[in-house]
Amino acid sequence: MKSNVKTLSEKNGKLKWNFAMGLLHGMLFTGGMGFSDPNTVLPIFINSLTNSKVLLGLFASTIEARGSFSRLGSVLPQLFVASKLENKPHKKPLLVMAITIRALSWGALAGLVFFLNNSQFLLLSSFLLLTLFTFMGGVANIPFMDIWGKAIPSHLRGRFFGYRQIFGGLLAIGAGLVTKQILSNKEIIFPKNFAFLFFLTFIFISFSYLALGSVKEPIEEVHKDSIKFGQFLRKAIVTLKSDRNYQKFLLVRFLNGAGSLSLPFYVIYAKDILKISLGMVGIFISAQMVGGLLSNFLWSYISDYIGNRKVIQISLITSLLTPIAALLVSPNLSFLFILVFVSAGFCINGSRIGYTNYLLDVSPAKKRPTYIGLNSTFLAPAAFFPLIGGVVLQYTSFVYLFILTALFILTSFLLSFKLEESR
Repeated sequence: MKSNVKTLSEKNGKLKWNFAMGLLHGMLFTGGMGFSDPNTVLPIFINSLTNSKVLLGLFASTIEARGSFSRLGSVLPQLFVASKLENKPHKKPLLVMAITIRALSWGALAGLVFFLNNSQFLLLSSFLLLTLFTFMGGVANIPFMDIWGKAIPSHLRGRFFGYRQIFGGLLAIGAGLVTKQILSNKEIIFPKNFAFLFFLTFIFISFSYLALGSVKEPIEEVHKDSIKFGQFLRKAIVTLKSDRNYQKFLLVRFLNGAGSLSLPFYVIYAKDILKISLGMVGIFISAQMVGGLLSNFLWSYISDYIGNRKVIQISLITSLLTPIAALLVSPNLSFLFILVFVSAGFCINGSRIGYTNYLLDVSPAKKRPTYIGLNSTFLAPAAFFPLIGGVVLQYTSFVYLFILTALFILTSFLLSFKLEESR
């Protein structure tokens, strides 16, 4: 009896530790990425190096962003990683290796941007380092998701991911205000102003990864036999064909990913059409985080007490409103464009909680790496949405781009009613 009580106490202690470390990681990571937000800061930085909207779309297609369901750099390794990890009870060592390289990528980028002032070299080095950051994110995603699938019970995941985003959002709001001060300061010239922002990102995410690396990985039963990648791929295809609800989930998520057609271009629209100042970029970051922060209370409650299908559907509605709101803001009321980023933050966090928890709910424990890897691989073509958005914008206009985005998201919303409730 005493042995059972001790085991239960140890299990609860491990759960509390992992919950706390996961919360600290999410808070510091979200706050740190606020200084280099991929939806606001990075597009302005890249746009300062090149006027090509196609190149800007290529960056956005390749580099990891908040709320993106896939980026080309992250989806490529995931199915291969899943095949190697499915029979491994310990997945944390690979996670630690990947997150170390991710942190160092930002440190290297900050140093290069600070000491060099060659536009072409900065464009190339930024692309390579941020692609490396994203690629290692793809490597880390399989063990990351699997560990949280084991460590956090289903009925706590809504609060867990919600709290990560709530406290991270608070830090990111502050990061947005700091970003405004740095970008508005005429004494900090380009590109050193962005170098300071990238260095702050490096510091924050390094500490966040120390917290993530201290998580105590639970051990579950796994497949004992190792199989070759070709065999694993055939088995994964059989799994995909046999699970109709999973197929519908992937289609809904893919179509919703079309929101990234416009996501990196909202800030460019505000700068080029509405003529906002550079300092407003920091305000947009804070507005996006405020929207996400306020929404987390709603998403966490719905996820834990109603279901993740409903989270997906409501986030799709707010995602649909984002390009519509952008079209409705006139130049003489440009301050209202803040609402676009509030809406974006709202739907980004809802999508992250809804799709992540739905995926973990419908993934069988032994096949969890396969389901996660298939999810990322199937969504690989969605990585090209920002590139397509750049091409559309290069040859048409912002209006066509925003309307096209809204039509894709509307289709995703209608299809979401065919999803089964995951719990």
